[in-house]
Amino acid sequence: METGIYVRVSTEEQAQEGFSIRGQEQKLKDYALIKDWSIYKIYTDEGISGKNITERPAVNELIADIKAGRIRNVLVFKIDRLTRSTADLLYLVELFNEHDCAFNSLMESIDTQTASGRMFLKIIGIFAEFERENIIERVKLGNERKVKEGYTLGGRRVSYGYDRSKGQEIQTINEAEAIIVRDIFEMYARQGMSITAIARALNLRGISTKEGSIWSNSQVKDILTNQSYIGKVRYHVRQGAYIGDGLHEPIISAELFEDAQRLIAKNGRTAPTNRPREKSYFTGILECAKCKKKMYPHTDRDQIRYFCTGRRFAICDASSMNHRDLEIAFSEYIEGIEPLDELDAVNLKKQGQARQETQQALQAYQEKQQQLKRREREIMQLYVHNEIEFDTYKAMKRQIAGDLVVIEQEIARLDVPEEKEPTLKREDIVANLKRNWEVLTATERRLFLVQFVKSIYAANEIPEGKRYGKVRIVGVEFQCE
Repeated sequence: METGIYVRVSTEEQAQEGFSIRGQEQKLKDYALIKDWSIYKIYTDEGISGKNITERPAVNELIADIKAGRIRNVLVFKIDRLTRSTADLLYLVELFNEHDCAFNSLMESIDTQTASGRMFLKIIGIFAEFERENIIERVKLGNERKVKEGYTLGGRRVSYGYDRSKGQEIQTINEAEAIIVRDIFEMYARQGMSITAIARALNLRGISTKEGSIWSNSQVKDILTNQSYIGKVRYHVRQGAYIGDGLHEPIISAELFEDAQRLIAKNGRTAPTNRPREKSYFTGILECAKCKKKMYPHTDRDQIRYFCTGRRFAICDASSMNHRDLEIAFSEYIEGIEPLDELDAVNLKKQGQARQETQQALQAYQEKQQQLKRREREIMQLYVHNEIEFDTYKAMKRQIAGDLVVIEQEIARLDVPEEKEPTLKREDIVANLKRNWEVLTATERRLFLVQFVKSIYAANEIPEGKRYGKVRIVGVEFQCE
């Protein structure tokens, strides 16, 4: 394991108790050698108190390396070398668990690879969980108190129509966005426009959401159901939600808001899902070749047409397409795929030779890997016995580590078990399509597409000046790819 050794001593401790930096280093290096651990770095805080971790450069560097995944094991002489603070110890133990980093203390015989070491960390974890629950409870009570006093809870997202600077507890009206909020409520509650029509109208006007994206049904509905616009503040808890009067200014009247809520309840689902039926079996798989949005079916007098979702929200001008034309286009696409040549004896022989060469190359890389690991252990011994300096050790180790990364990548590329290869290849799916597509029923076609096809990209290409065009399949993405 890549091990970070941490040593610390204050001037007073060194004088009174003999915890010398060099003494700690040597004992820990010897212990790492016995355990066959690779030393990544020695982190030293000399002449610094252990009362907290914020003012110690070396321990903060250690934490950064753990978070970056450079260290998988931390080794200390005693726990109090790492920290004397219970709160900091709880934080560090959680950090080790979160980043899958082992922890070892030489004097207390704590080794997380042993049952007693793991038990120690579990005990520490219990205290950490207790402290975490206390913090959650205090935060919840604090948030409830703030909401009851009318303050807006601080969060990353601010409602459209309002602004809130960092640290500001009362949100202020964004006049430009507030006009759009009033327009949305007026269009829905007074003009009788649907949520989809409102989203489309906003996109046509070139108005973006607070995040700079296009408007969708869900975003419009979030506006229509947000009680912030009538001066309310809300705090969610598991048992329910607390709603109180806020200190911020409302944007719309309570009467207009209630009218919108009654309409939402009356209309039920605002964005019904077009579930695939037997005849519209391309649903959920068909995508617009122009904007890559899903296409949805609409049936009128037994005629099925597919429309681009992007067109609904005025972000795409792709033409709709008839299901029958799409069937013809898909059949033509299948037939147009190049025929698959069967392997002859020569190809089979070449494959056998390639496999043999791969095995020989793999064996050579594995032998080189073992040589480098032996060399890594040799320079570790030289360093532990003070025959080379730490900088020399790190330089040699860095060179070996770089070579090992390259070799391990080559081994991973060559050593691919047969069972890891896909059991059904693209060629198999295409061959099956060529043979059977025309004789499959609509239900069977649906099942086949769901199982083996991820996306079908289609376009209705209409020549300039013409009313009708030709449906063409631009591409098909199979599940095995």
